[in-house]
Order: sequence, then structure tokens, then C-alpha cells
Amino acid sequence: MRFSAEWVEGGKNASAEERSTLCELSVALGDEGTNVSTFYDLKDERHFESILLPAVHLAEGIASDWWHVFGGRDVEHRFLRWRTGFALPDVRLEFNGVRLAVSCRRSSMQNPPLLFLHSKSEQLERGDAELALSSLVDQVVDKLEADGIAASQTAHAWRQVSESRGDPAEAAFCEAAGALGISPYDITEADAAFIEDAANCFEGEALVEFLAGVRQFAGTVAPRSDLIDWVSSRRPRVGSRLPDLEALAHQLAGRQKDPLDRPWAQGVRMARACRAALDIDPTAATTIKGVAEQLGGMRLAHAAGPAGIYALVARHDDGVHIHLRHRGGAAWARDAEKFAFARALGDALCFSDVQRAPVNSLHRAERQAVGRAFAAEFTAPVAAVLEMHRDGKDVDDIAGAFGVNSQLVDHQMENAVRTLAIAA
Repeated sequence: MRFSAEWVEGGKNASAEERSTLCELSVALGDEGTNVSTFYDLKDERHFESILLPAVHLAEGIASDWWHVFGGRDVEHRFLRWRTGFALPDVRLEFNGVRLAVSCRRSSMQNPPLLFLHSKSEQLERGDAELALSSLVDQVVDKLEADGIAASQTAHAWRQVSESRGDPAEAAFCEAAGALGISPYDITEADAAFIEDAANCFEGEALVEFLAGVRQFAGTVAPRSDLIDWVSSRRPRVGSRLPDLEALAHQLAGRQKDPLDRPWAQGVRMARACRAALDIDPTAATTIKGVAEQLGGMRLAHAAGPAGIYALVARHDDGVHIHLRHRGGAAWARDAEKFAFARALGDALCFSDVQRAPVNSLHRAERQAVGRAFAAEFTAPVAAVLEMHRDGKDVDDIAGAFGVNSQLVDHQMENAVRTLAIAA
């Protein structure tokens, strides 16, 4: 993602910030530099390669939402939300903890009547993503200051972000606030205290994913406090320990990781390695009790707890513990608990250097994506699913054979081509 802003002097905009930053703006995506700003003016019947607009609003949006962009998970940020009435291509940003997914779709506008012509997407590593977004904000702030408008809201917001980025501890707090969808510079005492309590339980990406998962439930202070209590202490230690899991994690560490992998690929590869290490027949169903016993543990206990988390992986002096939140006695709840257990197992194997990690409702956050892919392949290996289907079994029969729900089997079949392409 690359921005190009060619300043236009003598604009008629009423705002000094808008007059200063009026420009011909273009946005390029991908290695080949597809210009997603290219549009067709339906009124004048002409093609244009850039958009005439004041860049200050886009820059202010990026600066103001910086921590939500990089702290949020399962959250899509759109340039259109920051356009303040001016035309912009429909560029969307979504960060998973490692990479920023940037996409643009063909779109049209009625006022003014425009048609943006190109669709394009790319994945940026975090450092490259920060550099791309900050380059535009820096250009806008420099232009405002050069024109004697140093006291703009954009410059103020960007100074706050820049100062926080320079302090690792403050940056971690700001990102945690962004995970909750709130501004770290306008935060209540209750929210700040909750973040501090959560930071006593988790660190790094696990902290951000925990808080982003909490945000989805938009709970009040009391339920959030109950969740912290459950994570930190209100769980049975008996029936959660898997004595041999740490040794298995060390045995498989590093062998299943490829720096070019997408998160789901890492999870699939580790699931296959885990089933092989535990000598589980490719067509055999797994159970929580059976896998726990293979890892040296007794039957895992289920602990009642508040919404916002499905399972917890915790490393203690006596080894790895997996705590499952009880979901009820219905069939769907038993399936959900089995899948949550498999996700927690995948987390413990793929992220063996993390002391405590949540399994929650996030889908596109990196750790959660790894865990979901691991769980799908561990509980219903795609090769066996396809073989059963070729033998004439329908989705419900296959789901019954593996002890999973039919939606999981559908998912495995839909993604079979890319899953089977993953090298061992």
C-alpha cells in the first residue's frame, strides 16, 4: 500500500486545514502497484487516475484510530468512514496480530457520481503496514506545519500516537485499549483497571486477543470482573493438567512452522503432526477423554464460567493445563466443548512459549485462526473426510463417524484443495 499526494494550491475550501492539504491523492496496492484510486466520472464521462480531496480527514482518521487498527481483531476499518464527505475508494483494513489485510473493491458513489474501477488486495507485515499508513499522516502533518497550522487536531492526535509508539510499555497499553475499541487517551478508570487486571493474566498477543474477545460481548464491569476471576483463579486445578503435553510441544516445536505460512496452514500442519505423534488412526474419531489420557491426564474437568472465553491454556510449574468452560449438556454444547479442547491443544502446541492464552470467539485473529485450523484438521482430517465422501457417505454420516457437527465437515470439504496442498 503506497500513497501519493500531490498538493494543489489555491483551493477554495472554507477550512484552513482543508485548503492546506488539498491534493491529488492516489493509493496503490500490491507488488504491481494497482492504482485503486482510478475512477470514471459518470457526469463528465472521463477517467481519472487520482482523487482531488483534502487529505487531512483521511490522515486524522488513521491517527485517531491507530490503536484500534492495530489492537482490534475481527474488526474492519474502511477509508469511507474517514472521508468526511469527499470521494474515496473503498479501501478496507483488518489486522490479525501479524499481518494487515488491505483490500479494495470496485465501488460507486452517487454524490459525486463516480465509479472506482479496480479491486485489489494484499497482506502487509506489521512493520510495512505501519510504515505505509504513517507515511501519509507524516506528509499531511508536515504540510500543515509548513503552512503554519501546527495546532490542528490531526497533528495533535499524531503526536500522541508517536509518543506512545516510542515507549514499549505505553504502546502495549494503548494497543490493549484498542483491542477493547476505546481510545487510550480518553479512557475511564474502570476500563484502565480492567486492562491492568487482564495484563496480570496475559501478555503480548494473548492479552490483545483476550481483550478483543471481551469487546465482542460488550459486557458491563461486573461480568468482566467475573471473567478475570475465572481466568486468574476460579477454576479447578484437578482434572486440567496434561502431564505429557509439554514434552509433545517440545517434540514438535519448529518442525511444523513455515515463515510463509498463513495461520491456518500452521494449524493444519501441526494437527497432522500431533495425530501422527499420538498414533491416532486417520479415520478414527477423537474424544476429550481419550486424548487427555494419551497425554497422561485424567478426564478433564469442566468449569462453569462467564461468557467471553471457551477455554484457557495455562502453563504452571507442574506442566500444561487446559481449562474448559462448561457449555451445558446439549449435543451442540458437547460438540463445542470438544472443538474448544482441540483449539486449546493446538494453541499449546503451536505457541509453546506462552504462559497463558485464551480460546474465544474471534475468527481472524492469528492465534485463534491457528487454533481453529488445528481443531478442524485434528478432529476431522480432510483426507479421511474426502475418502469417506468418495465411498458414498454423506456429510451427516461423516460427521457422526468423527463425532463432530456437519458444519465442520462442510468446512473441511469446501477448503479441501488448499488444505491438501499443505506439505507435510
